[in-house]
Amino acid sequence: MTTRFWTAIADQLATIRTNRPTTVAEIIETLGGSAAASAGDAFFAGSGGDDQLWDALEEAGWRIHPIEGAYYYTATHPATGQSLTYIEGDVYDNTK
Repeated sequence: MTTRFWTAIADQLATIRTNRPTTVAEIIETLGGSAAASAGDAFFAGSGGDDQLWDALEEAGWRIHPIEGAYYYTATHPATGQSLTYIEGDVYDNTK
């Protein structure tokens, strides 16, 4: 089970890096959308791993704006202005 879990997380991060999403909706869809959400619009379950959503977003061209650190930040796409907030795994769409 653990192997499948981390494989799924790696696949999500690889999809973000490869597809280079320009909208928050694309990121939310990649993370499983509301079906996987906790308190936000989506949830990134891999926050305990070595590879983080922050890293994938940055590599995909998003600008990261730390608020408290790796557990609480905003990310903005420079071309579209789309923005999300990440708080301990919860991903919130700031464009709504």
